Amino acid sequence: MRMANCGAAILLVVGWEVAAAQSTGAPPEQKAPVVPYTAVSAEGPQFEVATIKPSDPAACCARTYSRQGRHFSTQNTYLRWLVQWAYGLQAKQVVGGPAWMDVDRYDISGEIDGTGAPNDREWKVAVQRLLADRFQLQFHHEIREMPAYALTIAKGGPKLTKTGLEDDQVPRFGFSGSVGQTMHGFGRYATLHDFMSEIQRLALDRPVVDRTGITGTFNMEISFTREDPNALGMTQIPDNAAPNLIDALQQQLGLKLEGVKAPVDVLAIDRAEPPSAN
Repeated sequence: MRMANCGAAILLVVGWEVAAAQSTGAPPEQKAPVVPYTAVSAEGPQFEVATIKPSDPAACCARTYSRQGRHFSTQNTYLRWLVQWAYGLQAKQVVGGPAWMDVDRYDISGEIDGTGAPNDREWKVAVQRLLADRFQLQFHHEIREMPAYALTIAKGGPKLTKTGLEDDQVPRFGFSGSVGQTMHGFGRYATLHDFMSEIQRLALDRPVVDRTGITGTFNMEISFTREDPNALGMTQIPDNAAPNLIDALQQQLGLKLEGVKAPVDVLAIDRAEPPSAN
């Protein structure tokens, strides 16, 4: 048996995430064409209504989120994680801010205005505005030299399924799996940059610098054993488990991660306040 770090029993599901109510790792069949999102305001997507409340301390600590239609919800979520998700950043790319950002958990439910189905970027713009309006989030960008992973093309070339111009679909992602278990992930109609942004946030200990030069949108799938070097406790991982992320990227997607030191964009938080009343 291989051993890996993990949380205490109640924390084994801390890393579990559900996108678009998807928990199996395989995307749902989407036969009807997706109606592109149209915002009400010229400023772009924003929440028409949103409820934010402290999470129930007695509830399971698993963090979940879903996006269905124009409805967004998340449970047991720290503000720092929301910042990471909204700006597509790995944990080390969000620095500063008050200590409660990593302690206080919130449940958020809201509806984006407009019509049609927002794509991933439009969702994130709406959440960025929510963070500024309700949490008074203020920040600035810095470039810092730090340990990172350089993403390059592995020997044999990339194994990516390119989407055609006729595929007028919104980008979507799904990841499921807790620490010490197999994580299944997919990206549909997604750029490699956005797909790796999701992976670095969920399963890597440092940011990814894309050096592949690959452009366009793709359909991608990956399965790997999720390990967390920063978690507490121990759990057993079977010898026949899925490969680790670095091996899985090379075997399944033809991509390679190498440790480097590189300049990385960092979001430095200047201000954050507990959420305003609903």
